[in-house]
Amino acid sequence: MKIKQHLSTGVAAASLLCLGMANLQAAGHTYHLANLASGNWNDLNQRQANSYQIGFSTGRPHIQAAYFEFDLTPAKGKTVTDCNLLIAGSTDYHISSVFSYLTPPKQFKVGIAAQSPLANPFSVSQITTGNNIASIYHYCALAAQNPDLGYRKVTDGLHLGVTFDAFHFDSAHRIQAAVNAGGNYVLWARDDFDGGNDGQNYIWGSTVFNAGNILNITTSD
Repeated sequence: MKIKQHLSTGVAAASLLCLGMANLQAAGHTYHLANLASGNWNDLNQRQANSYQIGFSTGRPHIQAAYFEFDLTPAKGKTVTDCNLLIAGSTDYHISSVFSYLTPPKQFKVGIAAQSPLANPFSVSQITTGNNIASIYHYCALAAQNPDLGYRKVTDGLHLGVTFDAFHFDSAHRIQAAVNAGGNYVLWARDDFDGGNDGQNYIWGSTVFNAGNILNITTSD
């Protein structure tokens, strides 16, 4: 099964995929943090700046994971109760993977992961300015090494202002630890369905950096 959709740039700029659930009614405060930088690392540990792609396309013939950098300083020291990540939609998308056992079938799983696993930490600088750094993709972009903080199985790859219940706090509380420390921090978005190069299988395939991508952090204090 393959879905192909072409959208105008204007529509795409207004399209938001929400990977998470923000409880805006919680006590405390919600911090809306703008995206400072984004890019991709592929499975050859090559970095491409100022864009983001998740999955595989013939235009970038290696599986890709996207990183998004945010400054957590405004929420520093606060107690996190919820979090979500809003990413502007692509001008096109292609999805061929299908969860056929679901009703209705879903066609892609987007995973959200913390900056890097605790056992193999990489710095913000390494992720956002480096290139050909051994094992960054392996340790940061593979779910087996860097488990999901949240995810969403999506139906068609592009969503116009839809909010998904898809955030799950991680047992290691890495988001809370990052907020405690403040400063710049990276979140990853990746294809957690098959990781294979089985045709055009990507979301946000031709989207450039967008400062309007937002990380919302809700705290209890």
